[in-house]
Amino acid sequence: MAQEKKVQAAMTDAGLYREGEAKDLRSQFIEQQDIQLAGKSYTLSRISYLDARIFTQEIDTILVQQNPLIHEIFAKNAVSMFDAVRMANLNSKQGFKGALASGNELDFTLFMARQFQDPDGAVQTRRTSWVRTISSVGSKHFFEDLTGAVAEQEQTMGEEEAMVFLGFYNPALQTSIDALQITMNTEPFDIQSLDFEQVHTEKGDVIIELKEPWTLPPEQSGKIEAYYYQTGTDETRPLGIFIQMAKNLRSLATP
Repeated sequence: MAQEKKVQAAMTDAGLYREGEAKDLRSQFIEQQDIQLAGKSYTLSRISYLDARIFTQEIDTILVQQNPLIHEIFAKNAVSMFDAVRMANLNSKQGFKGALASGNELDFTLFMARQFQDPDGAVQTRRTSWVRTISSVGSKHFFEDLTGAVAEQEQTMGEEEAMVFLGFYNPALQTSIDALQITMNTEPFDIQSLDFEQVHTEKGDVIIELKEPWTLPPEQSGKIEAYYYQTGTDETRPLGIFIQMAKNLRSLATP
């Protein structure tokens, strides 16, 4: 069966994907521009159409075997994800080369538990699993600083990295979470519901898309708090990508 190219379709519609020889696309550029994001202006770097094609094809390739709804969510937000790549590239200036990247060239990973601070552990302790025991109700940190010495602080992106959160997947038989709140640069956003119990489980994976993708740009800070309305076992995990330079993706222990 032919691979579905949902991301390619979205990028083509946005004028960001072109067919052609690599040598030609390397010298054809998407020009620098400014965008507004959460009330602040960010610059998207000039980047080649070859880099845009590499990004597009790699996203489609790694998602084709997943739940079609996950693929659709990523495709719907393909431009936002590529915008984040271009924000990171403004400082790295080496472009996006994906799996074949090296040095300051950019690549991405889908979110992994080990890239996040364990909210129930000591500072600078990586998660070993998305599964989490909830022994009391109330607000608890879900995404916070992994690098610092103070618990429950916002995580700050480096100059050449960015994250994009698209939604949440929860395979737990009984959910404990029903809402979240994102804070960026100390400013809280409106709460968003995560009522996984209303999602039709007979359709497959229990997934809730954010109303808008949340991009955490280079040198900006953010965190996520979740509200747990009952005790139990939480298995909520985010859907999204972490954009980094290739030289920072060469250790299996610390991706």
